[in-house]
Amino acid sequence: MSIEAIRAATSEVRDQVLAAHHDVHTARQRLAEAVRILGDLSRNNSTTLIPPEHRRADEQLAGCLELLAGSLACIDRFVAGL
Repeated sequence: MSIEAIRAATSEVRDQVLAAHHDVHTARQRLAEAVRILGDLSRNNSTTLIPPEHRRADEQLAGCLELLAGSLACIDRFVAGL
């Protein structure tokens, strides 16, 4: 396999990881919006409508973002070394 073929394949992988990062970021934003809406609705309710699992979901999404960012940095270092 040539260096150019490796660069092309790595570029495709980087694009996919970047898309995944964007999707996870969007999911985290939507989760925050849902929690905000449920919080607003909870004011008119005797109990909170926000599920207790939302915090764990947000933490997991944040962790995914960190892993994906680290993967992007690793890919960039790999390509720079080619």
